Amino acid sequence: MKDSLLSEKDKLQITRFIEEKDYSSTIPLIEKVKTGHAGTAKTRDKRFVINEIIRNLSKKSVNNERDYFTIGNIFCNRKEDAFKEMGISLVWKGFKYNPKKVKELLLKAADDPNWEVREYAAGAFIQTLQHNEDFYETILQLRTHPSENIRRAVLFSALALLDKRNLSKAFSFMEVLMFDGSKYVRRNLGPFILGSYFGNKFPKETLSKLKKWSKIRDENVRWNIIMCFNNSFGNKHPVEALNILKYFNGDVDLIVKRAMNSTLNFLNKRYKTLVEEFKLNHSSSYLKKSTKNLIK
Repeated sequence: MKDSLLSEKDKLQITRFIEEKDYSSTIPLIEKVKTGHAGTAKTRDKRFVINEIIRNLSKKSVNNERDYFTIGNIFCNRKEDAFKEMGISLVWKGFKYNPKKVKELLLKAADDPNWEVREYAAGAFIQTLQHNEDFYETILQLRTHPSENIRRAVLFSALALLDKRNLSKAFSFMEVLMFDGSKYVRRNLGPFILGSYFGNKFPKETLSKLKKWSKIRDENVRWNIIMCFNNSFGNKHPVEALNILKYFNGDVDLIVKRAMNSTLNFLNKRYKTLVEEFKLNHSSSYLKKSTKNLIK
């Protein structure tokens, strides 16, 4: 399938409607090209609308933040998922104009039934924090929100702190979420945010932090640490990965054992000898522990 399903005629009409501030007339044009995958238009087509709005406001608006908020708010409150997605992609730009309402819209989108709307919300959380330092206090509080969908979107805010200056702040922020028992949060934390992003960009600092966290006796924390290496981060640092995985020798928690098996199988694809040696030492160590317990 093509990346864009809008015709050139459709695009010309959308541009004209946006210039005339007739945003409602763009709805049938976008809705007619939605796909069955997520029930919305293609990303490139939604991005076209967003970029046209940004381009138009940059030329004509005297108060960009107010206008981004106004248009984003209208779109976010539409029933069509594509417009919720475009709305949340615009409304964060109006955070300074109306912080309270933008926060409400971010939470609403982050907890939307449509998974794709939640993806756009996660991106908006990142952008909001990246451009508004005072949003940090809000996301600190939201780490324990009752909704796992919202906690997952909040987790993505850590990517706004993916730089040397904010690294310790990012680790501190993520530490609370390391204890989160939600599968939805976990699978986006350890193997994705922490491993693929922070591990690959700041390997030395991430490995040091993982060693410190390995002393925590919580199954969710341990799962996240182990799964950090179930990706390119583990492939780039197999020796360091195995040196940390040894801390979970003989762990009896089921989710930890499964994470170990999965990560070792992953590393084994490239580093068979290293993993075989690790498993041999792991088995020997585990048998020694078991024997000591029997003697006692």
